[in-house]
Amino acid sequence: MYSSDNPSPRYRQLLDYYRLMHLKGFTRRSGERIVEVPAGEAFSGRDLTRFAYSIRGLVRATEAQSILDYGSGKGKQYSEELKRGGKVIAGSVHEFWGVREITCYDPAINKSFLSPRRIFDGVLATNIMDHIPEEDVEWVVKRLFSRASKFVFCNVADFPSPLSLPNGENARVTRKPKYWWNQIFTAANARYPDVSHCLAFAERKKTEEGLPKQSISYLHNCPGLILPGPRIKVSGTLKISR
Repeated sequence: MYSSDNPSPRYRQLLDYYRLMHLKGFTRRSGERIVEVPAGEAFSGRDLTRFAYSIRGLVRATEAQSILDYGSGKGKQYSEELKRGGKVIAGSVHEFWGVREITCYDPAINKSFLSPRRIFDGVLATNIMDHIPEEDVEWVVKRLFSRASKFVFCNVADFPSPLSLPNGENARVTRKPKYWWNQIFTAANARYPDVSHCLAFAERKKTEEGLPKQSISYLHNCPGLILPGPRIKVSGTLKISR
């Protein structure tokens, strides 16, 4: 049984890859093109802003004031204006969410984890969980819940990443169906019943014309949470909204 004190050899190998990519940069696929990402922009953290509205919904529903961004990358998402479609919607992510404190942590950058005494209202882990080996997912999810007093937010996808690791392997090493992730988060939540969770699950399906289409559904148990899309009523049990 692997743990934070004893992660799997595979976890350690992948962590070394990400440390190298932070330092050297990498290439990624963008449509039909291969794009060079320099070291200064490698894992900038800006992808988190895709979920800025969803996270703001959690912050408002739980009245959170302190946030831990676990797997934050270089943290550039917090030093820039927040934009949508080229338009500035807030001076910063802090301002948009209306929180007092955001703490960044990334296992490929920071040498050690935060003190066990550090507890945050909300814990985020965007673009990280499905990049962790299956055998280590459980202890990482438990670690997220152990540092949250109000909510945990994560996103995962069931299709390949546009990014490849230095050994040529696809970076999304754990691609599982929605029910599998649901079981992982529900089990962790049972140990921390006072913490709500929200999982954004991205999947690709084909339209009637046979064209690929990506959609995101949200699995959560946060009372009062309104997510992008149809307005829903949420009780204390797990709900799915699209």
